[in-house]
Amino acid sequence: MLLVDDKVLEDIGRGFSIPAQPKLLKKLQDLIAQDEPELNLIAKTISQDVAVSATVLKTINSPVYGLSRTVSDIPKSVRYIGLDGIITLVTGCLIKQTFQQKDCSIALEDFWNNSTQIANMCVQIGNSLKQAISKDILFSLGLFHDCGIPIMAMKYNDYHKTFEQAKKFPAVPVTSIEDATYKANHATIGYYVATSWRLPKDICQLILAHHERDFLDNASSRLQMFYYSILKMAENIIHVRNHQKNSPDWQFLKDKILDLLAMSESDYLLLVEEREAEYA
Repeated sequence: MLLVDDKVLEDIGRGFSIPAQPKLLKKLQDLIAQDEPELNLIAKTISQDVAVSATVLKTINSPVYGLSRTVSDIPKSVRYIGLDGIITLVTGCLIKQTFQQKDCSIALEDFWNNSTQIANMCVQIGNSLKQAISKDILFSLGLFHDCGIPIMAMKYNDYHKTFEQAKKFPAVPVTSIEDATYKANHATIGYYVATSWRLPKDICQLILAHHERDFLDNASSRLQMFYYSILKMAENIIHVRNHQKNSPDWQFLKDKILDLLAMSESDYLLLVEEREAEYA
């Protein structure tokens, strides 16, 4: 398991344009942390931001939640989604707002679309398993695991070329190539963002470690192994759909992941086929 010392985090804070935690998110986190959170006050706080409110309503009325009737107000949405889920949605909306395309060397719309697809796929895989795991953590992990990428792309004009080039050399983890080129990598930067935005510790640690190919041999808990495995499987399914080939990490992890998740090759291929059917 990777560990990051304070000096590394200080260097990142000085060298990169790390988005500060929004006041709205901090206020919501403080409200939810109370012994008896007031749902109406949480809903009122969310309603003060039009863009965030629209995202919450759009999400809860999407097929992800599968509700039989339309939810049209924030208080009902908070009750349906739950406190953990609402924090995930608000955080996702706010982090997307912090980046401007003119400052970034990658296409942000494509990046966030891909991250959202991976997040939804994480939940879909989680729903197919018997293991009791948090769907909110799965969605958050899928959405934020690569949040260091746009920050790298804001600092380095050639970052998109380096990232694409790394895909041609799957024997070497992309984070190692980034370290060799920039003395920094998107996993460490993503960890910095996640911790400064006060995301759950488990998510922060998995963001830091999501390109560690020996993670399943060194994980501190079996539950972490499940979250990591689901993320890597979701990454690969979406990568195959978008690029018609496996992700660079998959060949090194496939057998261990299928074994851990008690899935056969045919079970995995069924998930791939179901995903393809959604876009047919």
